[in-house]
Amino acid sequence: MTAKWPYQRGGRPGAGAGRRWRYLAIGAVVATLAAAGCSSSGSSSSSGSGGKTTLTELDYFTTGGSNTAVNWYNQQFEKAHPGVTVKREVVPFANLITKVLQEASAGDLPNIVMLDNPNVPQVAATGQLKPLNSEPGFTTSGYVPGAISECTYQGKQYCYPIGTNTIGIFYNKAMLAAAHLSPPTTWAQLQSDAKALTKGNTYGIAFDATADEQSTWQLEPFFWSQGGNLDDVSTPAFQNSLQLWVNMVKDGSASKSVLQWGQSPDLVQQFLNKTAAMIEDGPWIFPNLNAAGWNYNQQYGIVPIPTKTAGATVVTPLGGETWNLGNSGSTQQQSLAWDWINGTQTSANMQHFTSLMYYLPTKPSIIAQYLKGGPQYTVFAKETETSRSRTEEYGANYPKVSQAMWTAIQSAITGTSSVNSALSQAQSTISGISKVSS
Repeated sequence: MTAKWPYQRGGRPGAGAGRRWRYLAIGAVVATLAAAGCSSSGSSSSSGSGGKTTLTELDYFTTGGSNTAVNWYNQQFEKAHPGVTVKREVVPFANLITKVLQEASAGDLPNIVMLDNPNVPQVAATGQLKPLNSEPGFTTSGYVPGAISECTYQGKQYCYPIGTNTIGIFYNKAMLAAAHLSPPTTWAQLQSDAKALTKGNTYGIAFDATADEQSTWQLEPFFWSQGGNLDDVSTPAFQNSLQLWVNMVKDGSASKSVLQWGQSPDLVQQFLNKTAAMIEDGPWIFPNLNAAGWNYNQQYGIVPIPTKTAGATVVTPLGGETWNLGNSGSTQQQSLAWDWINGTQTSANMQHFTSLMYYLPTKPSIIAQYLKGGPQYTVFAKETETSRSRTEEYGANYPKVSQAMWTAIQSAITGTSSVNSALSQAQSTISGISKVSS
């Protein structure tokens, strides 16, 4: 997040409880990798000296389970492809998209590029990503719809997902029980629960209203679940959603510090310190809860984002990163880079990646197996069935729309503008932003 995307990578340390698939038989995974690569590896001339080939790969997974997962996969790929070296470059989250766009403008992208899913259309628009549609074995079948939508730009597929995540409401079970409350399912219940749970130095609810994408991401399920669309943010769906947040800050149920509290580590610390009885957050915080000795269904529970009316469908944003093929390098390098990306999508490898990263797989068939190892993912798995790609309306211009939204959120919560005025200003900005086909 910076203008950060949905979660702070530094707040997601690696291995922890729920390591369902960590101990997969590595031999079986290596065999999968070998099978994925045999169709094209070695079919073209080598791009390096002495019969050696080097693949370049770029990502922002600097620490924790994400870093472990990529290093593990590169090692297995190299074992399955003798003579191939994967040269990995890791940069901080805030630097990656700038670096990618600079390298794209020079026509010099790495062979394999990791992108946060909202950035895929932006980079694809440069012409420096290679569409995957014509690659051997490529398919879009078997994925949750949002995972395919996030990889689509102008009718072509430019990526495969690493995994996915979304957001829900984490609640302190003891606090709700002591107040004789049930977890909220509607906006009215969310507001009344938050008010009842606010006492002493404890706020009833904490969410992320920071001046970046995190706040847009956290408000999206409220207005999307009401049928709102980003091309008109002056509608009741947006007005009611933002007013809900403003009301909870005004009545003291939420601290005004939500303007500075990021999803991780800030909201997590509030939850663990019991200064917030409920928080809006995602599965990437499980390592923090595990490290503190908090167990799902004992210390805390999780429910979907509440809807304005009971029983309405929850529509949350789809988070997660993607693997993309740089339109650069030799034929041999591009062939091997495709083998590398395609290999990440096998059942065993997707399970291993996502378990290390505390993500969900993007294939329902794998999710069903994954949930057998830990029920704490159930709410998020259900939400992904109806989750939306954030770029489906504005494509590469989504970041501009998001900035208009989080500016309105900040303005309304600080009291600089009324909700209606803040959203009217956002709409005037959004009206000048072109929709980019995705």
